[in-house]
Amino acid sequence: MARIPPGLIINPAPGVRYKVPAVKKLTKELILKDKVKFQKNRLGAATCLTEMSLMMACWKENDFKDSACAKEITAFHKCTEEATKERRGVKEADLKGVVQEGRLTSRNINKLLQRFPHPVKPH
Repeated sequence: MARIPPGLIINPAPGVRYKVPAVKKLTKELILKDKVKFQKNRLGAATCLTEMSLMMACWKENDFKDSACAKEITAFHKCTEEATKERRGVKEADLKGVVQEGRLTSRNINKLLQRFPHPVKPH
C-alpha cells in the first residue's frame, strides 16, 4: 500500500485529494481582557402590538375619530405605560447589578472583571 504524504488526505472517492490546512501556532496567550465592549441590551418582543392593531382597526372603521375608539385608545395607553414601567425596572436592576433572565449585561461583566482581574505575569 502506498504511503500518504503528510498534509494530504485521500477522500473515500478514488483519486480525489485535498490539502489539510496547517495548524497555526499561538503568538499570544489566550487571556480575557479586563473589559468587554459595551453593548446595548437587545430588545425583546415588541409590546402592545395587539392593542395597537385593535386601535388602528377601530380608527379605520370609524373614519379616524378618537371619540368612537376611546376604549381601544385607553387600553393602548395603559399597555404602553406598563411596558415603560417594566423597562425602567429592568434598567434599574441592571444598574444595581442584579442578573435577570440568566444573562449578564456588558456592564455586569465589566464589574466582575474589575473585582477579579487577571494576575499580571512579570516578563
